Amino acid sequence: MKMTKSIANVLLLITATLWGSGFVLTKIALDANASAGFVNFFRGFLFVVLVLMFFYKKIFKMTLKDFKIGLIAGLFNFGGYITQTIGVQYTTPSNNAFISSTYVVIIPFLAWAIYQKKLPVKSFVSIAFCLLGMTILTGILNKSLTINIGDVYSFICALFYAASIVYLSYGARATDVSIVAFMLAVVQALGGLLFFFFVEEGQLTNINWSVAIVPLLYMGIICSFVGQTVQVLAQKHTSATTAGLIMMLEGVFGSIFSVAFGFESFTVQLVVGGMLIMLSIILMEVNFKQILFKNKQQLSKQ
Repeated sequence: MKMTKSIANVLLLITATLWGSGFVLTKIALDANASAGFVNFFRGFLFVVLVLMFFYKKIFKMTLKDFKIGLIAGLFNFGGYITQTIGVQYTTPSNNAFISSTYVVIIPFLAWAIYQKKLPVKSFVSIAFCLLGMTILTGILNKSLTINIGDVYSFICALFYAASIVYLSYGARATDVSIVAFMLAVVQALGGLLFFFFVEEGQLTNINWSVAIVPLLYMGIICSFVGQTVQVLAQKHTSATTAGLIMMLEGVFGSIFSVAFGFESFTVQLVVGGMLIMLSIILMEVNFKQILFKNKQQLSKQ
């Protein structure tokens, strides 16, 4: 079957759904006493094994340059994963999903600061909507300006993800995708293992394996390997803007799964805060100048 833009967009929508479900599955694993470090080790280890199985020929040709690029990207990526996992321990899956997705808004600022990429004016409007949405979503003003530590970790996660994407977009274009994926998986597995032993002191005895094992397998196989492989495949057959708009629905699906599984109630605060954050991401992703230009061309032809 030939890969069309429509099929690619459907695949990206499926990926966003899978990643959105991952927030709830992570919460279930954590509630079963699997620690943040162990969750990341287990998830990363499965990812390593599966990537090796399918892409070993390219991975075995890795150069020192590929290794360095993958290592740096992997460290940024692991920083995002571990802070996101810690964050969902102390906040709701919805807050974690929406706040983590604000990396889209942060990316242009990092690209400007590091690579001197021009900063569009809409970035400032977008960040304003984003901050307002997070204020409402987290309920900071209703709690005498107290901040949930889980929401803070979720925002730090967004910073790490933004740094990872900026680096891969501008500093690592020449490296093969399968090699980058392998290095992301290796760093996540090793980073999770080190965090588990040296920060969490390697406690496995309290894990409720009957509850935790399915979420752990799901995150490693479905969210990491399947999700990222499908994303890489589909993004080659659609536009970057379309891909970004579809992938940002990860936060929406995370919220839907969170409410459906009873981790939180469906509230006005959740809807309004989430919608403002999504609006900020849409503003950042959509190229309004291009849309206006196309509309003018169509009108002139009539």
